[in-house]
Amino acid sequence: MNLELRQLIEELRAELADLPDSLAYAQFGEGAAIDALPAGLPADLRDLLLVADGLRAGRVELASSSTLAGIQYHLDYAPDFSSIPQDRAGWLVVGVRSDEPIFMDRGTGAIWYFPPNGTEWFMSDAFEELAPDVESFVDYYLLGPGYADLTPADDRWFAFLDEQGLLDEDDEDGS
Repeated sequence: MNLELRQLIEELRAELADLPDSLAYAQFGEGAAIDALPAGLPADLRDLLLVADGLRAGRVELASSSTLAGIQYHLDYAPDFSSIPQDRAGWLVVGVRSDEPIFMDRGTGAIWYFPPNGTEWFMSDAFEELAPDVESFVDYYLLGPGYADLTPADDRWFAFLDEQGLLDEDDEDGS
């Protein structure tokens, strides 16, 4: 994980700790101990968990090392048109957006999801790459202007990002 993103996560964690109501909409876990991480995780996910063992930001939650195994059941419900049923071992559920899973392609590290299209995710006919890697996903979609693309309406996390000056597209690479 790049140093800039690591510092941003630490700064936001400290800022959230000073806000008494922040647990209602956000929580950044402390970094996991290296021996607590499940074996076989992709390197960039391991790096993230070492910095923040679980990230809840508004309607998006990335699993902690202790909850990661418990959300893999989403793989069982992936629509047949997606590549997940044919290569279940090649995918990892890394979190959720509202109650809908966020997937990582183990081979490329890319983050995928079923974009909203008026139907439940498991009956969807669209499955798209959201970010090329977990670092880009966290930087742009969780801690930046892309958050608005993932959520249907403004919420307290969106307001927090705005207060922190993190929603300005000009400061982001747009990945």
